[in-house]
Amino acid sequence: MGRTQRRRLQRAKQSGGVSDSLQELYVHLHSLGWQNHTHLSAQNYDQTGRGLCSKQDSFSPEDELIRLPSGCLISIATLESNEAFKSLFNKELFDNDSRISFQALVACYLLYIKHLLECSLKTLHSFYAAYLDTLPSSYSTPYFCSIPELQCLPESLLERTVAQNRQLRGYFEIIKSLVLNCDCCGKSYGQEIWTLAQFKWAYFTVNTRSVYLSSRFLKKQSSHFQALISGDTNLGLAPFLDLFNHSDSVQTTAEIEGQDYVLTLKSLPVPKTKPYDQLFISYGALSNFKLLTEYGFWLKGNKHDYFEFSLLDIEHMVKRNKELSTQTYHRNIFKFIREHNLNDQMFVHIDDGCSHNLKVVLHLIFKQQSYFSNILNQIAFGDAEQFEDVQPELSYLVAYKIEEYEIFGGELDKLPKLTESGAVARSYLQECIRYLTDCYAAHPAD
Repeated sequence: MGRTQRRRLQRAKQSGGVSDSLQELYVHLHSLGWQNHTHLSAQNYDQTGRGLCSKQDSFSPEDELIRLPSGCLISIATLESNEAFKSLFNKELFDNDSRISFQALVACYLLYIKHLLECSLKTLHSFYAAYLDTLPSSYSTPYFCSIPELQCLPESLLERTVAQNRQLRGYFEIIKSLVLNCDCCGKSYGQEIWTLAQFKWAYFTVNTRSVYLSSRFLKKQSSHFQALISGDTNLGLAPFLDLFNHSDSVQTTAEIEGQDYVLTLKSLPVPKTKPYDQLFISYGALSNFKLLTEYGFWLKGNKHDYFEFSLLDIEHMVKRNKELSTQTYHRNIFKFIREHNLNDQMFVHIDDGCSHNLKVVLHLIFKQQSYFSNILNQIAFGDAEQFEDVQPELSYLVAYKIEEYEIFGGELDKLPKLTESGAVARSYLQECIRYLTDCYAAHPAD
């Protein structure tokens, strides 16, 4: 599975320091009211690295997995109730045109706590000390690939990584202009204490480990950060609960019951788990591209997977295909496709074949002879059954992407050594090739 490469380089440490930190975390969670009535315990697994199991209990659908009191969560309520943290930000400089995401603000909170611990204020933050020590020291998303590795990635992955980098750097620049000095050491958080590398780590900690919190759970909060945050604040960090790994073969629900955050199993691939079996939750119906770019792993045979194409892929495929490259294509077609966003949601699914938009686009480019807007509208937004067969063109497109990904994989293989992120990205390319090959076999051209 793709998560094999996600086994942390620091796994050797987990038998020592991290295990001790987990024990400390258990103690602090219990002090905040956690009962661990399902007897959960952290274990190391070959496929996923660290995960959770129950040494005593078996689980069936509708069974409760974990119940965490609200005091264990790091949410907007946590940040709004921390007067010292709020005082770090010069509220007079908040600007509606320079906002940050809530993930970025929680990342600041992690770095703030981390610095206080470095200033030896451990007695005030022992819970956070235990939690921070259990967090990974690195993440395996393509964002953390080396420059030579990034140059070997497909355009879709590179575009996503560039967008993430632009966003994170923008957030960090805004934060540096707002935060003040540390009361403990007198240094500036924005200029001397927090670095961009630390912020990237903290941001991906939040991005990969946060859980959804409903508005009912977050009601009656003050609004100190309201003018700074763009988007929702309905997420939080859930220490220990965030050790659950994701599976596409289970379904779980998260509910607020009183002052508890409760995760419940809704479906399993087996009637019942056994003690010591790894327990999984669902992060959502996510494709491998989403899992890789947001969480740093992928799943073999992911039931929610599909492969998405761009209009540029079709243009490149035409240039590479001898039969198609000799034909003439009216520029109005490509202009019409872009103006009506028909190039969105162009994908192939191993069971369902062509998505509607991909079928429309292939028909417009390769089958439609008229280039008048009114006729193109009738075709694009009419009955899909009227489309001529585009399976040959789809097969050409799939074959082109298989060849392209084999080339990218070969370029990665030429590098002397891959980072953890590079190795995960390489294995993802192999899974994409396998998926497209199976799609090609399932939907062959005549």
